[in-house]
Amino acid sequence: MTHSNDPQTAPLQGKVALITGGTSGIGRAAAITLAQAGASVVIGARREAEGAALVEEIEAADSRAIFLKTDVTHAAEVSALVQAAVSEFGGLDIAFNNAGIEGAGLLPLVDESEENMRNVMEVNFFGVWNSMKAEVPAMVERGGGVIINTSSVAGLKGFGMFSSYVASKFAVEGLSRSIAQEVAGAGIRVNTIAPGPIATALLDRATGSDHSMFTQHVPMQRAGTTDEVAGLVRFLASDEAAYVTGHALRVDGGMMS
Repeated sequence: MTHSNDPQTAPLQGKVALITGGTSGIGRAAAITLAQAGASVVIGARREAEGAALVEEIEAADSRAIFLKTDVTHAAEVSALVQAAVSEFGGLDIAFNNAGIEGAGLLPLVDESEENMRNVMEVNFFGVWNSMKAEVPAMVERGGGVIINTSSVAGLKGFGMFSSYVASKFAVEGLSRSIAQEVAGAGIRVNTIAPGPIATALLDRATGSDHSMFTQHVPMQRAGTTDEVAGLVRFLASDEAAYVTGHALRVDGGMMS
């Protein structure tokens, strides 16, 4: 992992990027990809050992990174993460709000607990809400910025037996599009990425490691990779996407086509 001052190979040179849920899966891949593109990265997640190891990996490749243990359901911890970006690197340009959980997995409504629904909404929806509330003022101060929220094809289409997760991601979509309208005049773009099945530990847990229940509906007949999602995050974070806001970009192998 190396980067240069060439805008072709380092389109995010001089930028500061924050990633929640940054120690595994899509978040981890995005942290590495944004660092490769020249950004200084601020990683927030709950797993400290994995966070420290990721910072070490990024710094070994001559990029800058810090980790702060962060639970996105606690607004004060998210605010501290944003303040760490400002104090350590001078500001905040890019936020990838990616922390999420699958909850109890595939369950019919009548078997689902209120506790599960509330847990899923707390992380997947309120976590994004907490994050944007802290990030927007820092970006206004910076003169603009980019927010990317992790949604899902389950934020665009219903899936039976997965209603709590689907509801949380539909909520992320509505929130993101509304805030995109609010902050566009301040030079802040807000988009979502909507992955289909991606080969991660979360997908393993949600499916009992039988990805076929989802991939059978994917024309490309496979799960995507975290790097394939991270490339889209990098594009949205860059000036190449300067006129893209309020949009859900699918990375789903044609699942929703």
